[in-house]
Amino acid sequence: MKKKTAKIMLNETKRRLAILLAALALVSGCKPESSEPTGGETHFLTRCEPGANDCGDRLTCVCGVCTLPCAERAACEALPAAQCMPSTCTLVNPTAPGVCEVSCVVDADCAVVSAAHHCEQGVCRAGSLASGGAGGTSEPPDGGAGACNSGTVPANQVLIIGDSFFATTHQITAYLESLARDASAVSVGERYRDRSSLVANALALGGSGLADQYTSGVSEAEVKVVVMDGGGADALLGSCDSANASCAVIAAAAAAAQSLFAKMATDGVEQVVYAFYPDPGDASVKAKIDALRPLIQSACESAPLPCHWLDLRPVFAGHYADYVQADQLNPTDAGARASAEAIWATMQQYCIAQ
Repeated sequence: MKKKTAKIMLNETKRRLAILLAALALVSGCKPESSEPTGGETHFLTRCEPGANDCGDRLTCVCGVCTLPCAERAACEALPAAQCMPSTCTLVNPTAPGVCEVSCVVDADCAVVSAAHHCEQGVCRAGSLASGGAGGTSEPPDGGAGACNSGTVPANQVLIIGDSFFATTHQITAYLESLARDASAVSVGERYRDRSSLVANALALGGSGLADQYTSGVSEAEVKVVVMDGGGADALLGSCDSANASCAVIAAAAAAAQSLFAKMATDGVEQVVYAFYPDPGDASVKAKIDALRPLIQSACESAPLPCHWLDLRPVFAGHYADYVQADQLNPTDAGARASAEAIWATMQQYCIAQ
């Protein structure tokens, strides 16, 4: 009996050992997909060349960046800290109007993606700037061949024009000057010329307020760089039966922007940075801004001079409570700082007034 029991116990021990060895073999044959902070997608938010297969198997090169088109946040859940944000690129599939992005204010915010990513215009990026693209916004004026030439544009040849988004506190200009001063692009005592105004500040509605701001600036001194917003006053104060491109207010604003760009080119302006608004809180105003945005972007990208389009929605994404005043339109001090940082990043990227 004892021999039989011992044999049974031995067989049971062998069986358990066999199970354990099989389990160990199975574990050793499996490898974790990745321990990288990108969730295994080493290409996420890196620069890419369309059609060059730079993004691996899972991601797509959308307007020069490896990401995923999306219509809702669920499409981005597999990517670290990613949100589905409206795209600033006209090439995104209209059925998936957004792309997966990681918003940021400073470079440290991008560490969740990887150590190589840094903050550019409110979103995380890695890799060198891709060539090609629409309009004058694809690469620096020197073609990327070398460093920017500093000191070629004095501070007083940089003109700021716009509506209440700039003019409510003028803090965007103040922060922009501070950033330029820190980079030795503006000397102590030098100032940009800020002609943005709380009144007479539309593109077309009630006259040509923005064009008048520009004309006034040119009459005072030579202008080589224009930093501007525009169209918000037209959308806020104008009425539309339907908020689309056929609305007379929206169409007139877009046409006025085209005319203003042509005038700037004739006058010898060398660069324009066009900062377009974050989403307003009022639904009816937002609908008109949404209809106007692609028209102004198209006018900028097809302008007869380099016009650099800056959509501020990614900069403000996730920060509206801190960045927007109670009027749901204009920036707080924090919002002004973030806007200035995005504008300055664009100016640095394209060697503007450095």
